[in-house]
Parts: sequence; structure tokens; C-alpha cells
Amino acid sequence: MVVKALERACVEVSPEIVRRTILFVDYLKKVNETVNLTAITDDETIGTRHLQDSWMLHPYIPERSTMIDVGSGAGFPGLALKIIRPDLDVTLLDSVRKKTDFLESAIALLDLRHARAIHGRAEELGRDYSYRDHFDIAVARAVTALPTLLELALPLVKPGGLLIAMKGRDDETPESVRALEQLKGRLEEVVSYELPDTDHARSFVIVRKLLPTPSRYPRRMAAIKKNPL
Repeated sequence: MVVKALERACVEVSPEIVRRTILFVDYLKKVNETVNLTAITDDETIGTRHLQDSWMLHPYIPERSTMIDVGSGAGFPGLALKIIRPDLDVTLLDSVRKKTDFLESAIALLDLRHARAIHGRAEELGRDYSYRDHFDIAVARAVTALPTLLELALPLVKPGGLLIAMKGRDDETPESVRALEQLKGRLEEVVSYELPDTDHARSFVIVRKLLPTPSRYPRRMAAIKKNPL
């Protein structure tokens, strides 16, 4: 399962990557028995829909980047990417305490350096100057509609950095023109692909941040929901 997913994602297979990935999957399945982390529990589907899907991003992430995974959940894509890319400095952000507790314990179990989990909300971190305009890369998978995600995640990215938003068949870019303009982002590329043995068409949207985030963003979540960009 692990080797097949690595090969399909064009990741070089090494004994250490395989060992850590198996350890991570086994731990995820064990914790998932008592904490709702994922509805996907069989090895083959975890390999395809979680691991391979996460690893598809790796060629687009520059070496030694600082990266934040917004809404990391069970660690996809952020923790899965850290396993194959030890050069990355990774922050895993989630608003659910049980999930960040799991992520912290998984980081310790896998003995991953330069990785941490933060319990918090993106719209709050985006106004904290310890994190605002700070990361080389932000990634997000199955979080929210792209215009809203841009407002939540792009403030965390430094000017010149990238946001990579993982989407399905619909990449949602036509609805995001105004958000990109307001948040000083530029659409760089949309990458489309399919996962094997599934009918799941996938895509990810790569956005370049051009300038610092205007001071009014991100707004409070109530305002974002009431009047999305």
C-alpha cells in the first residue's frame, strides 16, 4: 500500500519513509477507533485517497520551505508531506483540540523535527503578527470554498510565497477572481489529476502572493460567512 502510493506520486522510496508511513497509518487507525479523524479506514483507500493525494503536491513545494497546513485534521496533506520531505519546517493548524492532540502525539511518535501542531483558527492566526505574512507555503485540503480559503490562508503566506489549495473536479477559480484581487494574489497554475481505482477527479490550485495582506483581512468568520469575497 505505502510503496505503491509513493511510486504513483513519483516519490523516491526509502526504508525510512516506508517505516514512518506505516507507523503513522497504524497509529491513525488506532486513535480513530475512539476519536473521529477519518472515515477512510482500510489500507488501500488510505494509501490512495490520503497518502498519494497528499504526496502529489511535493514537486511544487520548494526545498527547505516553511509550510503551514490549514485545517490539517488527521495530518493530510501536511504530516504526510513532512514524512517524505524532512527538509520542510511544518506547522499543522486545526481548530479541533482532539485533532491537534493526535497530531502532536504523531509527531512525537515519528520523531519528526521541525514540526508542530497548533490549536487555533486561521482567521485569528492571520491577525497575529507572529504568523501573518510569515510562511513560504500554505496548503489546505477539503477546508472550504476557494474564495473563503483565500481569505483564511493567504494572510499567513509571506509575499512571494504560495498557497496550494487542494480541490476536486471543480477548481473554483472562476468564483475567486475578486478574492485574488483583494488579497493580492495571482493564480499561477491549476493542476488536474485522477487517483487510481477511484472516480475521484482531483485538482489543486496554486496561488502566488504578490504583496502583504491588506490590513482589513482576514475578517472575523461571521463577516466572511455573511459577505464572502
